[in-house]
Amino acid sequence: MKRSIGVASACLAAGLAMAGAEVAAAADLASHRATYRMGLSASRSGSGMANASGAWTYQFIDACDGWITEFQLVITYAYSEGGQVATTTDFLGWESKDGLHYRFRVRQSREGQVTEEVEGAARLNGPGQGGTARYTRPEARTIKLPKGTLFPTAHTIRLIETANKGGRILSRPLFDGQGEEGALETSAQIGRAVTPQTAAVTSPLLNSPAWPMRMAFFPMGSTDPLPEFEMSLNYHANGVAEDIEQIFKTFSLKGRLESIEILPRTKC
Repeated sequence: MKRSIGVASACLAAGLAMAGAEVAAAADLASHRATYRMGLSASRSGSGMANASGAWTYQFIDACDGWITEFQLVITYAYSEGGQVATTTDFLGWESKDGLHYRFRVRQSREGQVTEEVEGAARLNGPGQGGTARYTRPEARTIKLPKGTLFPTAHTIRLIETANKGGRILSRPLFDGQGEEGALETSAQIGRAVTPQTAAVTSPLLNSPAWPMRMAFFPMGSTDPLPEFEMSLNYHANGVAEDIEQIFKTFSLKGRLESIEILPRTKC
């Protein structure tokens, strides 16, 4: 399965011994719904890609006992030799606020037909420790997660905490469930915070400086110096992302924020 934005997110500068409850207390992530207009930003030799366009609808909710992330990525690819293919990725994930429990469901469709479904749950043995992921689809199987694995929201929190402390690099294994290969090794480079510029989209969620970040994703144990894919984005301290780009080996997709709204806090 080709991974999508996971944002997600979908990675610890310090404090491996930090208690899970402290992870939740350190976060101030905003519940929100955002839509990004997606398009082809680069096509390299051999890709056969002439154009790509679509939309990514993303929703993040603070659900008291955990965080819920839901998104749909719809992309139509047009090829230089003719023809086009419409694809859809639907993702739903729940992550406990102690960062130790995670549930996920992913569905891939091509021309309206489901081509792959992945579903399961994962748990870590403790902060900074390894754990297990148990898949129920496409078939029942269990895999081990390496020491230091983070789930997507915990990874986002660590990125923001690292940036807030002036850190420039964060490397951790990340498990998001968007594939059957398990955790990926991630390496994030964090730039200095930049003041938001005048844009077509205005929202209180965008009134803070944002850190430009570029993340590279590698299969665990890989000796290939080139990542499986990369992602760049600007992250606000509230977890809202702008200027997203997915960088694959032969082409890249750019996401421009088109709309964003604050979602009401859940009454706990």
